[in-house]
Amino acid sequence: MKKTFARVCSLLLVAVMLFSLSSCVIVKVPEGEIAAEFHYSDIDISTQLSAEDADLVRELFNGKIMLPESPSCGFGEDTALIVDGCTYCIASDTCGIIYVLEEDKYFHLSDDEIKTLHSLLAEYGFKFPCI
Repeated sequence: MKKTFARVCSLLLVAVMLFSLSSCVIVKVPEGEIAAEFHYSDIDISTQLSAEDADLVRELFNGKIMLPESPSCGFGEDTALIVDGCTYCIASDTCGIIYVLEEDKYFHLSDDEIKTLHSLLAEYGFKFPCI
């Protein structure tokens, strides 16, 4: 009886782990130009990031785990980075969450990473918070 119970518990644990891992997607920003979009109040920016800044964005984003969530941060295409048809919406407040529109998933940046991203984008005219 104990062996059967242990086997059932083990199988359930494996099933839960597989289910949770199947909903995970790793961020991989493709090579190429990154368009920056910022449309807020009287600011209307549509520009390309420099190659160096695009590499920094890739460094910040690549390897992060995307998960389905429901964060309370505001997201929209008016504050976004676009790479090869994939839209990375940046939280309009100061939280470190990025929404990947086409995947309908989110990933987190550390406090230092979001400060780095906001500083980089400030050079292009972005202002945070923008809510």
